[in-house]
Amino acid sequence: MIQDLHSHTYYSYCGKDSPEAVIKNAIANGIELMGISDHYYGVVMNRPGVTYESAEHMVITHNNALKRYFEHIKTLAEKYKDYIKVWCGIEITTVDKGFTLMPDGVDVSMFDYCLIENFQLQQSVISDVLAFAKRCGCAKTGLAHMDLPAFLLSKGLDMDEFFRKMKEQNVFWELNVNYDSKHHYREHQYVKDFFENGALIDTVKKSGIKMSVGFDGHILEDYDAGRVISTCHKLEELSIPMIE
Repeated sequence: MIQDLHSHTYYSYCGKDSPEAVIKNAIANGIELMGISDHYYGVVMNRPGVTYESAEHMVITHNNALKRYFEHIKTLAEKYKDYIKVWCGIEITTVDKGFTLMPDGVDVSMFDYCLIENFQLQQSVISDVLAFAKRCGCAKTGLAHMDLPAFLLSKGLDMDEFFRKMKEQNVFWELNVNYDSKHHYREHQYVKDFFENGALIDTVKKSGIKMSVGFDGHILEDYDAGRVISTCHKLEELSIPMIE
């Protein structure tokens, strides 16, 4: 399965293109499963001048915005179902920049999957990412663009135990292969290291956790499908299952 489960559209502050343009581009590049995963705060705060009379009103407004976004992507998924499988995801940060956090009472369980980002950073307000994954309530949850072994080592967590819990909760690990102007053409070293670490590969295979591949695209002109396709093929060759 050639998949890209990490992409951004104009729903994200940092994205440029329409969801339909992203899907058409994926079809043209031979992607079989495309996931639109716009930033939570982009989806709910993309209208300038929004004010909230109360916390309750804020939750209602956020839920309504999420529903509109979800229905938009699902309409496109139906339109292009004969050419590609399209999932609607949402990317959720655990770093508080004053407008980025998901408030209590907001429901994202409708999404095909969610990606959790930045929880490895010192600024993260979440101490237990797997508990946070349960709170999100999606059928599938991914840990986005992070060096997971390094994180576990820094926290003194046992890798086998952590992977076991990931497996139980259907939490997958993303290999992020971005190489674009938005990220200043910096590659994630952990992705390169993964394929050179036989012991880690064996641990992942033994645990049964699933992986995903994502380009983390923001501008279609930067999209490099070759990086996505080659990484998917590498996982298939190693018999490591991808989330689907």
